Amino acid sequence: MAITQHKRRRAVRGARASSAALAIAAFFAVPAWAQDGDDQAGAAAQDEVAEAIIVTGSRIKRGGFDERSPATVISAQGIENLGQVNIGEVLTSIPQNTSFQSDTNAGPSVGSRASSNIGATYANLRGLNPFYGTRTLTLVNSRRFVPTSDSGSVDVNLIPSALIARVETVTGGASAAYGSDAIAGVVNIILDQKFSGAKAQLDYGLTERGDGASLHASMAAGTGFAGGRGHIVVSGEYQKNDEVGACSEARAWCAESWDVFSNAGILVNGAASGYNVPGSPTYGQPNFILGPNSKGAYNVANGVIRNAAPAPAALRNRVFNDAGTALLPFDPGMYVQASQIGPRSGGGGESTYADSILRTPIERFAVYGHGSFELTDAIEATVEASYGQRTATATGAVLGPRASLVFRSDNAYLSPELRTALAGSTGFTLGKDLDNQFTNFNRAKARTFRTVIGLNGAIGLGNWTWDAYYQYGSNKRHQSISRSRVNTFFDFATDAVIDPASGRPVCRAVLQGNAAAAGCVPINLFGADNLTPEGIAYAWREAIEDFSYTQHVVAASAQGDVFSGIGAGPFAAAAGAEYRADTGDVTHGNVPYYDQFALSLGLDYGGKIRVVEGFAELNAPLLRDAPLGRLLELNGAVRYTRTESTDGISGASKSVGTTSWKAGFLYEPLDWLRLRGTRSRDIRAAGLRELFQRQVATDPLTAQGRVNNPFNGNVTDTTPILGGGSFALTPEKADTTTVGAVFSPARGLRFSVDWYQIKIADAVTTPSGQQIVDNCFTAGAFCDRIAFNPAVAGNRDINYVDARLINLGSFTSRGLDLELDYTLDLANLFQGSPGRLNFRILGTYLYDMLIQTVPGTAPINFAGQTGPSAPLGDFNPSPKWIANGTLTYDQGPFTGTLQARYIGPGALSKTLIGPDDPRYSPTLINSINHNRVASRTYFTLGFNYRIKPEGARTQMEWFGTVENLLDADPPVAPGTTGSVVQSSYPTNPAFFDTLGRRYRMGVRVKY
Repeated sequence: MAITQHKRRRAVRGARASSAALAIAAFFAVPAWAQDGDDQAGAAAQDEVAEAIIVTGSRIKRGGFDERSPATVISAQGIENLGQVNIGEVLTSIPQNTSFQSDTNAGPSVGSRASSNIGATYANLRGLNPFYGTRTLTLVNSRRFVPTSDSGSVDVNLIPSALIARVETVTGGASAAYGSDAIAGVVNIILDQKFSGAKAQLDYGLTERGDGASLHASMAAGTGFAGGRGHIVVSGEYQKNDEVGACSEARAWCAESWDVFSNAGILVNGAASGYNVPGSPTYGQPNFILGPNSKGAYNVANGVIRNAAPAPAALRNRVFNDAGTALLPFDPGMYVQASQIGPRSGGGGESTYADSILRTPIERFAVYGHGSFELTDAIEATVEASYGQRTATATGAVLGPRASLVFRSDNAYLSPELRTALAGSTGFTLGKDLDNQFTNFNRAKARTFRTVIGLNGAIGLGNWTWDAYYQYGSNKRHQSISRSRVNTFFDFATDAVIDPASGRPVCRAVLQGNAAAAGCVPINLFGADNLTPEGIAYAWREAIEDFSYTQHVVAASAQGDVFSGIGAGPFAAAAGAEYRADTGDVTHGNVPYYDQFALSLGLDYGGKIRVVEGFAELNAPLLRDAPLGRLLELNGAVRYTRTESTDGISGASKSVGTTSWKAGFLYEPLDWLRLRGTRSRDIRAAGLRELFQRQVATDPLTAQGRVNNPFNGNVTDTTPILGGGSFALTPEKADTTTVGAVFSPARGLRFSVDWYQIKIADAVTTPSGQQIVDNCFTAGAFCDRIAFNPAVAGNRDINYVDARLINLGSFTSRGLDLELDYTLDLANLFQGSPGRLNFRILGTYLYDMLIQTVPGTAPINFAGQTGPSAPLGDFNPSPKWIANGTLTYDQGPFTGTLQARYIGPGALSKTLIGPDDPRYSPTLINSINHNRVASRTYFTLGFNYRIKPEGARTQMEWFGTVENLLDADPPVAPGTTGSVVQSSYPTNPAFFDTLGRRYRMGVRVKY
C-alpha cells in the first residue's frame, strides 16, 4: 500500500511538472554548467528530471528528453558562476536576445514623447519586438506573467529571481503550445518550487571609474511538512543600482561625441552649402557625415541667435553675455541645417549627449512564495504569490524655446542696443540650453502582484493527468516628468514687454486681456541664470501618467496516452482551454492644459482584451530501435484563439478569430546523430497600446511637426502629424521553419546546428510622418493618410499626416543557431589532477533580415546593421554574428569561469551607402562618408570558492566577477532616422558595453 501511494504521489508531481514545462533535452536540462558542482548534486538533478519531464514548447509529459525545437538553457549554476543577480543580466548570455530596452539603453526623450518604462528590461528574441509591442512571450514556470507595460511586455526585473532553477528559451514560433505573442519565441523562467533548506546572498559592485555602485541581497527558504505531503518555499531580494551619469562627461569615448551630420540643405557660416551645391565649402562630400564633436542644435547656456532667424544677418550666430545685455561672437560649427534640426559638428554649446545618462538608477525588490499540498493521493493543490516593485529616476533634457519661436524687437529684456539693431525686423529665434538652471527628472514607479491557485492530479485512466489553475495579476505604474514645457504658458511668458503703467516687465497677453494668460510670469531667457523660481514654476510643470493593468486567467489541461502505438511507444496527447481577460487604463490626471505639454506622455486611453483559446497536441512515435533508425517521432499541435477588443474611450468593439499550428519531427538514424525540424503558423494580436493609444498631433512649429515634401521639390512643410494606436489593426501572422541536427560523437561532447526562417505578414508598424509622405510619393501607398491643401495645385502643400500604427508589408528573418558543449574530466587525463573542464559556445548567425515596408516594393536586408535605428520602429537590426563562449574549470571547492561575448562587425545603416560599397557616389542622397561598425569582444572573469567544514550542514561561498575585463570601449555607432538624427548615444548600447570594466564581490550561505 505504501508503495502504491508513493507511485501516485510521483504521478501527481509529474502532472505538476507537466504544466510547468521543466526540461527540453537531456543535455539541455542539466547542461554542463549545472554539472560543475559536486557529483552528488549533479546526480540528484538528473534523477529529478528523469522523474518529472516536460518540454518547453510542448504540453505533453514525456518519459524521456525532447530536442524537437531549437532551445537554449542557462542553468542556476551557470548564473552563479558569472555572478548574475537578475534575469535581465541572464538574458545577456543568450545571443538571440537583444536588450533594446534596459537600464543601460534608456536615452533621453525623443520628439514629443517621453521615454516610458524607464529602468525596465524586456526579453526581445531576434530583435523582432515592435516599438510599442512584443513578439516574445515571457513565461514563469510555463505560465504567462502579467504585462508590466502598456506595450504588453514583461519587465523581467519584477520577476523573482532568488529561486531561479534555469532560464529556457525556445527561439522559434510557439503560439500553438502557449498562445499568441510567441512569434519570435519564448523565454521561460523556471523557479525551484521544491527548494529545501535556506540560502542567502549579499554582493556589491562598482565600475572602475568609481560610479554605478550596485548593492544586492537575496534569501530563500523551503521545507516540507505534513510528512512530505506539503511543501513551502519563500524568497525575497533587493537591488539598488546607482546612476552612471551623463554620457559625454562620464566616459572619454562618449566625450568624443561622434554623430551623423546632414550635409543637405544646410548653412555653413551663414552661406548655403551642401553635397549638391557647387562651390560650397562642403561640396563633394556625401549627404551624411559621420564625425566627432557633435553639438546640439544651438544648445547654448547663454542663448544664441540662430542662423536662420528672421533677423538682420549681422545678428545671426551671436551669443548673449552672462547678463544678457550684449552679444558676443559665436561659432556655429559645420553642417548646420537651415531647418535647425539635428546636430552640428563643432562650434559652441554642449555635446549632443550631455543629457544621455549611461545607466538609469534603479531600486527594486521582489518577494515570492509557493506552497503545495497533496489533498489526496491523486490530487494536489498549489498556491503561489509574488510581488515586485521597481523605482527608477532619470535626468532628462529641459526643453527651451522651439526653433520657430520668434522673440520680438520690443521684448522687455532686450538691451536698447539690440532693440535698435532689430529695428524693422520681425524679431529673431533663440537657441537656449536650460539644464544649468534647473533639472528635469523622469521618474517611474512600477508595482506588480501575481497570484496563482491550482489543482492537479491523476484522472485514473491509464497515465492521464490533469491540471487547472486560476491566475490574477495586477500592475500599476506611476510616471512623472518634473519639468515639462507647457507650450502656451511658455509662449505667454517669453513674450514679455514693458508695462506702461508700472514700467516693469509683464506678459503681453496679460496687457491684451487674454484670460488664458492669467497668472503669467514673464521670463528672461537672455544670458545665464536669469530665470526666477516663479517663472520656472509657471512655464514648466509636472506631467504625469498612471498606468494600471489587470489580468485574469482560467486554464485547464489534460495529458496522457491515447493509443498503445505501433511498436515504437504509445501515442501521447494533450488538450486544454484557457480564458484570459486583460484590462488596461492609462490616465494623466485632471490637467486642462495636458495637450499643451512639449514633452508629453500622451492622452488618456484604455481598453479591454478578452481571449478564449483551445488547443490540442499529439505525439506519435513511429520507429524505435529499428533497422531504419533508433527513433522517429512526429508531433503536431493546433490552437484556436478568439480575441475580443473593446476601446475604453469610444466603446467600439471587435472580435477576431485566428488559428495557429505546429508540426515537427525527431529522427535519430544513428546513436550519435539526431535530426529535427518544425513548421509552425504563429499569430500575434495587437496589444493595448497598439490598439487604443491616443496622441496629440505634433506641434507644426516643432521639428517633429515637419516633413520634407517631395511633391514640391522636397521643401519643408510645417504640418500637424498624428501618431498613436489604431483600432483597425489586424493580427500579425508568422510562418516559422526550423531544420537542425544534434551531434554527440563522443562522451561529454555535443554540437547542434539549426537553420531557421521566420516570415511575418501584416506586421504592425510605427511609421513616421516623413515615411508616410515618402511612400505616397514613391509607391502610391498611404496617400489616403495625407491631407493636401486643396487651394494649392499639384499636391504642393501638405496640411496633415496621419501616422498612426498600421499593418504593413512583411519581415523575413533567416539564420543559423549553433551550440557546442564539451565537458572533459581531467582526472582521466592527468593522475593526481582532479577537476573538470567545460567549454560551451552559443552562437547565432543572421544572414537575412528582409524588411518590405510596403507590399510590392523591394525589401531591404537589414542583417548586419549594428547602428541603433531602423525604419518604422518595428524591429531592431542585429549584427550577422553574435556568440557567447564560456570556459569553466571546476576543482573541488573552486570554480573559475571565463566568458567571451563576441559582437560581429556590421553596417551603421543598411539604408545608407558608404565608400566600401561599389554603388557609392557622394552625389547619392543616401551617401555617407563611413558606413561600418567595428566588432567587439568582451570578457567576463568569475570565480567561486566554497567553504564547507567536514560534517557541517552550512556552506559558505565567496564569489567575484570582473565584467569587461579588458575595459574595451564601444565602437562608434550613432543612430539615424532618415535625414533627422535622433541619437541617444554615439554607440549602440543594445550590443556594446557602455560602462567599462566593473567589479562585483559577494558571499553566499547555504544550509
